Amino acid sequence: MRRRTDFLIYVLLSLIGCLFMNGDLSAQDPALVYVIDIRNEIGSGLSTYISDSIQMAEEARADVIVFDVDTPGGRVDSAVNIIRAIQDTQIPTIAFVNRQAISAGAMISIACNQIVMTSGGTIGDSAPVTIQGDEVGEKAVSYIQGTIRATAERENRNPDIAEAMVDKELVLVKLTDGQIIKLLPEEYAAREEEGEEMEILCAQGKLLTLSTQQALDYRFADAQAETLTELLTQYEIVEVAGTKLPLTEDGIARWQRELGISEVNRLKILDGAQTVEVEATLADKIVFFLTNPLISTLLLSLGTLGIFIEIRTPGFGVPGFLGLICIGLFFGGHMLTRIGAEWAFLLFILGLGLIALEVFVIPGFGVAGVLGITLMLGSVFFVFDKAYEFHTAVMWLSVSVILTAGLAILAAFFLPETQIFQRLALSTVMDTEMGYHSSSPEDFQGYLGKSGVALTPLRPSGTARIADKRVDVVTVGDFIPKDSNVKVVEVEGSKVFVEAVEDA
Repeated sequence: MRRRTDFLIYVLLSLIGCLFMNGDLSAQDPALVYVIDIRNEIGSGLSTYISDSIQMAEEARADVIVFDVDTPGGRVDSAVNIIRAIQDTQIPTIAFVNRQAISAGAMISIACNQIVMTSGGTIGDSAPVTIQGDEVGEKAVSYIQGTIRATAERENRNPDIAEAMVDKELVLVKLTDGQIIKLLPEEYAAREEEGEEMEILCAQGKLLTLSTQQALDYRFADAQAETLTELLTQYEIVEVAGTKLPLTEDGIARWQRELGISEVNRLKILDGAQTVEVEATLADKIVFFLTNPLISTLLLSLGTLGIFIEIRTPGFGVPGFLGLICIGLFFGGHMLTRIGAEWAFLLFILGLGLIALEVFVIPGFGVAGVLGITLMLGSVFFVFDKAYEFHTAVMWLSVSVILTAGLAILAAFFLPETQIFQRLALSTVMDTEMGYHSSSPEDFQGYLGKSGVALTPLRPSGTARIADKRVDVVTVGDFIPKDSNVKVVEVEGSKVFVEAVEDA
């Protein structure tokens, strides 16, 4: 009898305490809620924006961060970076799936403390695919599968449901006791043969995508709301065993039953909270645009084409200026995503300088040209590889090379016929019919077999004194130093070929 009386007193005191706490919560200052949109394709630009936004919320001492999610997915590595940023913050987080959280968007939503969905929303289908929509290898699937499982376990969500969103070889079933588990096809077949009753939630060969109602029924999502205001009215900030969490009344009750009332401390209600929407700045939007793989490819191709045209025409004009602008935008946009693109830009400039050295200073095409092309391609691939997944990087880099080559060929054939090019280049033809002739009518065949001295280094062209005359010559072999003895071995028109001979 006494134990029963003590229990009733304990319950009464707990209820009174809750009333006082609720009164204290309503008397506190309004909670501060930061709202961060995830409404673009997930890439390195969005990853940087979200990391910066989380840092802003931490500096403002926000009580909770709400991620407004409506995305078809994107890059897995960027999603992993966002997941780490969410898990590293001490601020409670809520994923508000405002229509869809597909692929990488589902992974990010699962990383938050709570998932709230609008009616008609969807979450799931997180299998990695190529940009063409083709399936990737088992290694990539295994990595994503392990990542999404660990993320779900961290937030006390059913990891088997999360895995079924990635691996279509699994069979997701619901047992008669309500438990939802994953089974390999052979395990499912064996249980079925034994007569065990199971409801198939996701069959083999399909990826799991949950509707709002399914996510709530399977306890994968925590609440439903149509607007941010409706979401906030359902939540409180609660300290559970020393950890701050956003919880609904049902969530608070579950933790109280599991840990005891003393381990669940209500801190602040979110109803009427002050909300701060972290909008993407103009710089963020520019980064989103410039780091789009299609735009990056076009910038790179147009930039390379402009430089090619500039090399083909004398002086420095509009094509070279526009080419450098495009190259600068390509590297500059990726520099803002903090992937180390500044080093790649320096390598690109160094490679371009080596090619210019090969074209204007060192005749022919040798080590400097090959090294220059290697540095330029390597720097571009570094940016693509860091900004996109490997197979995507290879594909877009290949597209850029093919597009640049095609545009260069078109420019070489059709550019001289355009009015703009004719204004830049001298179009007058100086032929013999108009009275023009070469500056030297002499017969160079007379130099054949004669010896002389190199007046300049020959690498391979230069000047030599032959028969007491200065003659422009070309070597037929290796480099010939200045003041070396040479001999004319071949003459083709006005071209005089020499080779080094021993001192007389």
